Amino acid sequence: MNRRGFTLLEMVVAVAILGVIAGIVAVALRLASTSIERGEDEVGRMARLKAGIDIVERVIRSADPAAIPLGENTEPYFRGERDRIRLLSLAPATPVPGTGLRLVCFSGTGGASAAGLAVADASPFRQDGADAWEGTDNPRVLLPGADGLAFAYSPGPTPEGTWEWRERWDFKEAGRFPAAVRVEFTMPSEGGPLKTSLVIPVFAEAGS
Repeated sequence: MNRRGFTLLEMVVAVAILGVIAGIVAVALRLASTSIERGEDEVGRMARLKAGIDIVERVIRSADPAAIPLGENTEPYFRGERDRIRLLSLAPATPVPGTGLRLVCFSGTGGASAAGLAVADASPFRQDGADAWEGTDNPRVLLPGADGLAFAYSPGPTPEGTWEWRERWDFKEAGRFPAAVRVEFTMPSEGGPLKTSLVIPVFAEAGS
């Protein structure tokens, strides 16, 4: 019987081949792990985006027409500007239950390196009056990274069916709430900047 074992050269070649295979497998596993981590990060970003949008929509849609003290008068409160919106709402912007009516402000945090959509709230029955509230008291960042935040306000469709948008809205001047609020901002994502645009109806009616 002819018995022949492995030569040293054959063993070296076999070990080298196994080493190459192990390296390829390690690289593939590392790439798969990186891909999974990126996917999880993207899913997390999208979940935070959805949660933040839900809060913005709920608060604006629930603008409350209740009259509150504003200087020497009492009237509904709604202040809309291009870079922020302040309103009275019964929908909580924070997870604290049982707060009742609150002044709520959505605004940008400013600066591209620290961009974000922030929210602040306060009691409508302030010692200095709701008119003096700037909406900057202890804000919390709702959507980190949100850049180019812009609000616009529409009185509703024209007889021709088109929607006109304004950069500001003051209940004192308009004597009514806007029919809708448009919110625009850009969020970073794995595939590049993600442009987000929302049109939120406002159901409040003064005196309702």
